[in-house]
Parts: sequence; C-alpha cells; structure tokens
Amino acid sequence: MAYHDKRLAPKWDKAADMRDQDDGMDDDRTENRPFRRKAALIAEARRPAKVEPETVAPRSQAKPAPEPAKRQTLPMTLPEPWLRLHHTSLGLRLPQKGRMPLVNLFRGDPAAKAFDVMRTRLLQTLKAKGWTRVAIAAPTEGCGATFTAVNLALSMARVPGSRTVLLDMNMRDPGIAAALDMPARADMRGLLRGETSYLDHLIRCGDTLAIGLGAGPVRDASELLHSQTAGAVLDEMQAELSPDVILCDMPAVLAHDDLAAFVDSVDGVLLVADGTMTTSEHVRRCEQVLGVDVPLLGVVLNRGREAGQENYVV
Repeated sequence: MAYHDKRLAPKWDKAADMRDQDDGMDDDRTENRPFRRKAALIAEARRPAKVEPETVAPRSQAKPAPEPAKRQTLPMTLPEPWLRLHHTSLGLRLPQKGRMPLVNLFRGDPAAKAFDVMRTRLLQTLKAKGWTRVAIAAPTEGCGATFTAVNLALSMARVPGSRTVLLDMNMRDPGIAAALDMPARADMRGLLRGETSYLDHLIRCGDTLAIGLGAGPVRDASELLHSQTAGAVLDEMQAELSPDVILCDMPAVLAHDDLAAFVDSVDGVLLVADGTMTTSEHVRRCEQVLGVDVPLLGVVLNRGREAGQENYVV
C-alpha cells in the first residue's frame, strides 16, 4: 500500500540527498584506494626488514655432537702372579757382631758347601716324590732352625730358573726379617686368616726367591695353623706361583704345638738338631709328635763338634 503524504516528501528528498552524498564519498574512497596502497607499498619497501631471531633448541633437546670413533684395542693381560709380587733387592751386608751369618757372603766357607749339598739332595728328593712344601723346625729353641731355613733358601735361590718361597711361620718369635735386615710389609696373621693377599704380603728378591716375613709375635699362632684357611693360603700360592719349593720356618716342636697343628699342610719335615744341646731322646720325641704319616726328610746337625765332617743328614 502506498502513501502519498506531502509532508513526508521533504524527508524522502533529504534522505535521497544524503544517499547521493554517501555514494559520492564511496566513489572518492574507491578512486583514492589504489594510491594509498601504492604509498603503503613504497613505505613498506623503505622500512628496514626485521631480522627474525634464530630459534635455539633447548640444551636438553640439542643434538649431541658425534663421539670420536674409539680405537679398537686388545684387552690387556696382567703379568703372571710371580712377577706381580713387590720386588726389592736383597741387599745383603756383611754381618755385624751378634748378627746371623749368611752363607751367600762366605761362599768359600765349608758351611756354604754343606748347604749347597743339602740343597741338591733335598731338591732331588722333592722332585722324585712330587712334593713342594717343607717345614723346618728344631726339637727345642735355639737349635738354629731359622739359620738353616734362611741359608737353605739363599742356596736354592742361586739355582737359575728356580723359584723358592720362604715363609716365616714361627709366629712365636719371627726372626727372618732381622736375619735379612728387611722390614715386613704385613702381618703373617692377616695372611693366614685370608685378610691379606699373598700378592701384598710376599716380597720378591730377584727372579728366584720370594719371602713372607712376620711383623711380630702372634698370640693365637696355634689356632691360626689349626684353621683350614692357613692350608688354603698355601694351596693358592702353590697353584698360582708354581714354586719349586716352599720352606716354612716353624717354632720348636717340643715347645709348642704349632707344627703338630700344621703338619697336614706340608709334605715333609726337616729337623734341625744342635750338636751341643740336642739329644737322641729329643729326636725320638719329635718323631712321636709328628707321627708316622709325616715324612721326616732328614736331620740337619748344626754346631757339630767334629770339624771336617758334613754336619747334615738328608
């Protein structure tokens, strides 16, 4: 329905005029837009370009640098246990007054000849029987068991290519360290209890002799020798060091029960008798203590009264 009201006409005219004006403005914006766009492009081209910062990966996500190629090497092999023993020179000096005489310093003395002959006979016996361990003891104290053990070991060590181990098992009164003027590296008690390895205890003197010293008296010496650990220590040394002979300096047979407790761990006993104090009764009693199952390798006569005779029996 159409209304024709004259009063509304001016308003329509005014609205038409306003629409015409708006249309003109739109035309102006349409016509001017390309020029403004061109100016914006020119301004944007003149504006310095923004450099975007490089994004750095976090340290945890950073790609690790390639590791250098590892050189292929063969596994190192340790030297045999004998060569791994602590090495020192024997450094024998002329004995002073009151010191034990050593036959290595008096090669022309008849005593040195006696020890060499005893060495040869003993090595032949051990090789024929397949034995290795020898206990050296005396019936009573002061007969010269330590003197015999030290000089016999020095004589054996002169055999080229041989290996001799000398152990101071006389834990009542150890004397090998004083005889050789060498300090003990560890206590014999720790070795026989399995607390110290023989590699840390023994001292290798040259290529043919290794010595195990005692640092001082041990109160429970007999109990240590009764234990199975003491025998196991000798088994380990014999298996890994491959010695020709192991000499064990032991306390007096009739004064202590140390040798009786340890006799099952040795192959034979070498008895040292003093020509001035040992009697046949002492030797007989020692045989009773050792029993018939323990081979008596021989009796060494020390301080023989008759000069010119060989003071040993093997």
